[in-house]
Amino acid sequence: MRRLIFALPSILLLSLFTFTAAFAAEPLRVVAGTSLITDIVNDLTAGDSEVITIIQGSSCPGHENAKTQDFVFAAKADLVLIHPFQRHMLQVTTMLDAVGNASLKLVAISPKGSWLIPEIQKQAVLEIAEALCAVAPQKAETIQQRTRQRIEKVTQADRECREHLRAVAGKPVIVAAMQSEFVQWAGFSVLRSFGRIEEINARELASIMTDTKGKKVCGVIDNYQSGMDAGLPLALELGVPHVVLSNFPGSADDVPDYFSLLQANVAQLSKL
Repeated sequence: MRRLIFALPSILLLSLFTFTAAFAAEPLRVVAGTSLITDIVNDLTAGDSEVITIIQGSSCPGHENAKTQDFVFAAKADLVLIHPFQRHMLQVTTMLDAVGNASLKLVAISPKGSWLIPEIQKQAVLEIAEALCAVAPQKAETIQQRTRQRIEKVTQADRECREHLRAVAGKPVIVAAMQSEFVQWAGFSVLRSFGRIEEINARELASIMTDTKGKKVCGVIDNYQSGMDAGLPLALELGVPHVVLSNFPGSADDVPDYFSLLQANVAQLSKL
C-alpha cells in the first residue's frame, strides 16, 4: 500500500505532462478565404497547422459555395482569415452562422489591391502573421521568424520580376479588370479593361475596339478566374497575342504558391 501511495504523485505528474504535451501538440486550425491566404498561413506556420480553403485557386470568388467539410472544420477551428470583400458573402456568413463556434475569431486581411504585387503581398503577410500570433502565442517565435524570411523572399522575387519585365515597359495592352492593377505594376500601359466573361457582349467589344482604334495594341490579357477566353475575340480581331494570368495559387499544378504564380504570370507577360 505504501509503495502505491508513493507512486501516485509520479503517476499524476506523468499524466499531467502527457495531457500538457497533447494540448501543446494541437495544431492551429485556420479557415482561409482564398488560396492566397492559405499559402501564407502554411508558410508562416511551417506546415504546423490545419488549413481549409473556402475558395479554391481555380474558382471565381463569386461563384463558389461553402462545402459540408468547411462547416465541420470551422466548428473546431481557431481562426477565420478572409479578404474584406468576403465579409458579407454567403460562403462565409452561412458557415459562421451554422457552426456555433463561440471561440472562432474572424479577421479580415485588409491590404487594398492585387496581392500579386510584391509590396501588397508583404502587407498581407504582416497582417496574417499578427492574426496567427494572437491566437497561437506559443507559435509566435516560429511565425515571426518565417515572416521575416518570407518578406525577404518577396523582395528578391520583386527584383527578379522587374528585371524580366524591363523589355515590356510601356507597351499598350487591353486587360481583364481583375488583372489591371497587376499589369500596370508590371509596367504596361492599360488602354482599356473589360469584365468577366458573362459581362462581355457585342456592344462592349465594339466599344473597346472604338476606343483603341489607331493605337498599337500589343496584346490582350485575360484573367483565369473570370474567364480565360473573355478577351480572346478582341485578340483575334486585332491580330495580337492573347495571354492568361491567374490571381490565385493552386489554379494549376505548376503554380502551387505565390512565388511560382508570380513567376508564371511574369513569364506570360514577357511574351507580349
